[in-house]
Amino acid sequence: MSKWLFAIGRVRGTITALAWVVAILAPVLGATSPSLAAEPPYVLSGVITLPGGDVITSFDISFVDPVLNRYVLANRTSKAIIVVDTTTNQVVAQFKPGFAGASGNNDTSGPDGVLVVDHKEIWAGDFPSRVWVLDVNTGAPVVPPISTGGTNRADEMCYDPADKILAVVNNADSPPFITFISTTSHTVLGSVVLDGTNGTPKATNGAEQCQWNHRDGKIYVSIPEINGAGDNSSPGGVVVFEPTTRAVLRTMVIPSASCTGPQGLAIGPGHQIGLGCNVSPTAANTAIIDERDGTVLASLPNEGGGDEIWYNPGNNKYFFAARSNPAGESLVIIDAGLGFATQKPSTSQAISARRWAASTRTAASRSSRRRPGPRRSSPRSRRTLGRRP
Repeated sequence: MSKWLFAIGRVRGTITALAWVVAILAPVLGATSPSLAAEPPYVLSGVITLPGGDVITSFDISFVDPVLNRYVLANRTSKAIIVVDTTTNQVVAQFKPGFAGASGNNDTSGPDGVLVVDHKEIWAGDFPSRVWVLDVNTGAPVVPPISTGGTNRADEMCYDPADKILAVVNNADSPPFITFISTTSHTVLGSVVLDGTNGTPKATNGAEQCQWNHRDGKIYVSIPEINGAGDNSSPGGVVVFEPTTRAVLRTMVIPSASCTGPQGLAIGPGHQIGLGCNVSPTAANTAIIDERDGTVLASLPNEGGGDEIWYNPGNNKYFFAARSNPAGESLVIIDAGLGFATQKPSTSQAISARRWAASTRTAASRSSRRRPGPRRSSPRSRRTLGRRP
C-alpha cells in the first residue's frame, strides 16, 4: 500500500510547487517493525502546482488532517493558509483572514504554527502574539484573533484532545512562554513563563516543539538551552506540563553530547520520545529518550539539524526534517525498533519538511521554515548554531 509524505519542493530559494514523497511499503506494521533496510526507499514522486503562478519565498508550519484529507500550509508570502485536498493533490483554497505576512524578520512574521482541531477548525499562530481560529471549510474567523499577551509571533502548537486545550509557544519573546487556550470557549486559560521561577526551566535560547502525550495526558515541550548563554553552549531538555492546571511536573535535562539544542519533539512508542537536535561545532546528533526520566536510549551522530519531527505508529518510524544537517538538507527516517536504522531519501531538488507521519495513503507533515535573507544576529537571536529561522 502507498504511504504519502507531503513536503515542500524548494527551487533556487523560492517555492514553485508543493511536492510529495511516496514509497510502496508492506501493510501497516506494528511496534515491532523490522529495519528500514527491508523497505524500499522513499523518493520524490510528484508536485502540486500552485494556482496563478504563485511562488512562496517565506513559509512556516504545515499539517495534515487525514480524516478530512486536507493539508494546510502557513504561507507568509501571500499571507494565507494554503489548503490542499490530499485525494486529488490540488490546491482547493487559500484562507486570508489578515495574517501579518513576511516582514523580513521571522519573529514579526505570520502565519506561523498551524494545526487542525477536531476536524472543524484551523488554528494558526501569527504576529503580533495572536492565534487565529478559522472554519476549516470556509476559512472564516470563528472568533476574533486570540491574544497570547506577548510581543512577537505565536508559533509552535500542540493539542490536547482529551481536555480540549491547545498550547501555543511564544518562542521569540524573551523569556519565551507557553499559553493554554480552551478550544471550546476560545479563551485563554493561562500562561507559563519559562524564566526559571515557579518550577520552570530558565529557557535561554527559546522554546520549541510541543506535543501532547496520549499515554499520560501531559504536554511535553523541547527547550534548546537551560540557564545558559543563549547559544546552546549549555544543555537543553524537555519540560512536562499538566495541561489543566498548567503545573510544571518535571524538567529532563539532556546531555549536550547526546543532543545539542533539543528542538523537534515527537511522542514515540513505548516510553520513547524522539528529539531533533541542533547542529553545533561539537555535536550533530539526533536522540531518542525515555519520557519518564530523560534517559538517552539512542543518539545518532551526524544526523543533527532536525527541527520539526513526527512519529508514525503505522510503520514505527520517526521522520526528521533535518534542514541544517551537516551533509545537507535531509529527510532522516529512523526506526524506533531495534537498531534505529536510518534512511535518507534522494531527490532531484532540495526537499524540506517539518512534520512527517505516514498513515494509510496520507501523512501528517509540517513544512520546514525558510525565510529569505540572512539569519538574525541580534542579541536575542536563538539561531546562532544552525537553528532554523
